[in-house]
Amino acid sequence: MKKILISILFLGLTLSLSGQSLGFLAIHPDAATAGMAGTSVGQQANAYAPDNNMAAAALSTGRMDLGAGYTMWMPGISKNGILTASGYFKLTDRLALGADWKNFSSPSYAITSPEGRSTTEFTPKEFSIGLGASFRIVDGLAAGLHVKMASSSLAKDAKGSAFGADISLKYEKDALQAGLSADNIGGKVKYGNSAYPMPLCIRGGAAYTFSGLTAAVEADYLDGGVMAGAGLQYSIKDIVFVRAGYHYGKAIPSYASLGLGLQFAGIHADFFYLLASETLKNTLGFGLGYRF
Repeated sequence: MKKILISILFLGLTLSLSGQSLGFLAIHPDAATAGMAGTSVGQQANAYAPDNNMAAAALSTGRMDLGAGYTMWMPGISKNGILTASGYFKLTDRLALGADWKNFSSPSYAITSPEGRSTTEFTPKEFSIGLGASFRIVDGLAAGLHVKMASSSLAKDAKGSAFGADISLKYEKDALQAGLSADNIGGKVKYGNSAYPMPLCIRGGAAYTFSGLTAAVEADYLDGGVMAGAGLQYSIKDIVFVRAGYHYGKAIPSYASLGLGLQFAGIHADFFYLLASETLKNTLGFGLGYRF
């Protein structure tokens, strides 16, 4: 019964990643790039660089970017919430440091006695906290490392934690940008006598900007399958940003996305909405931050 319960929770509370745990680590709830179908690894650094691609922070023209956000994940099915805080700071022209925190919450469920009576409730919670650093190797090329600790509490007797790391590269030349990242490399989280690996994901992507329009693409290898996404962003006087995209995949089901961003005097606000998916439809999120 315990194994059945844990399996159901894995499916309902995170992703349908067979044989893996901590599926929330494969979700990148950056409201700006989520509006472009999550094509984040090859784009310019923003406050969520530690989670998207830490290497990008070292190539940023800005000095600092801090942000926080909230996502309603799969509200039509399980009403999960993802609360985030993230940012980076450039210590020198070549070196940047970053930190992030992600909390994945789920609805409480009833715990019943052998006689079938409801005795109490349990609220599953998962979170991760990470630190990152990136270094510009030569002009236009940087490498990054993001280490994290993730904790999972799915039931009273199903709790564990694990350590992992993301290794990334970022390249930019004029209007072209490209990124590569290997995410969640590391140990396993142990529930009782069973241990499960983190959702290892290899991501590669690129973005090109011309006349206020940014086109981005990304391909990911996750849970033995390939996912892909494409997104567009149109900037109006670098103040208003209109976004759209489409993601194809199974581990994270296919969906379409819409997004809107505002930026003024260093303050930026972003919103995204997912549709065209029975699983992820009506997922939405927003973020607020400050950069200089």
